[in-house]
Amino acid sequence: MNISKFLFKFVIVCSFIIRLGLVILPVATVGVLAKEGGWKYGFTFIQNNMSVAIFISFALAFLISLYHAVSFEEIEGAPDENFMKVDQIVTVQGNCSLGILEGFLKSDKKYKDVRIVGDSLIAGRKVHLSNADKIEITAEESIYTIHSRPFAAWWFIDFGRNFKNVKEIATFIKLGK
Repeated sequence: MNISKFLFKFVIVCSFIIRLGLVILPVATVGVLAKEGGWKYGFTFIQNNMSVAIFISFALAFLISLYHAVSFEEIEGAPDENFMKVDQIVTVQGNCSLGILEGFLKSDKKYKDVRIVGDSLIAGRKVHLSNADKIEITAEESIYTIHSRPFAAWWFIDFGRNFKNVKEIATFIKLGK
């Protein structure tokens, strides 16, 4: 990996740590400050103050963001501009019709609510313990645009799940299997 790509990924991961840390901070603050008395069971060095809440929130954010980055790297093949984004848009060329693609998605138990609306295919991808990801596929001649996003716009971490969706559908469009 060259240095510019490393720095790019480092900046992205750091921004995730900061964003996620700020999301976790209010919950960690309430948890730490609501605790009465000192921490028991050998953790006497932990005090009930704001610095402990900040440490806990950014430690959790670091672990979750690092897992997100590793999950995304395992998928491979993502364009740099899509690195660690949950809202994935990929364009692919193939000779598959929307009807065939609809049949493929309906036969897979991971997809639900598969339907053709106008010149696009809409589907949902089941997610454990969460709402389904939203997938939209549009076709213009032999060019397909695949858009996969989480159930809510504010959801900004998905461990590469939406890129897996896009990659699986793009592979089917290209290869027909």
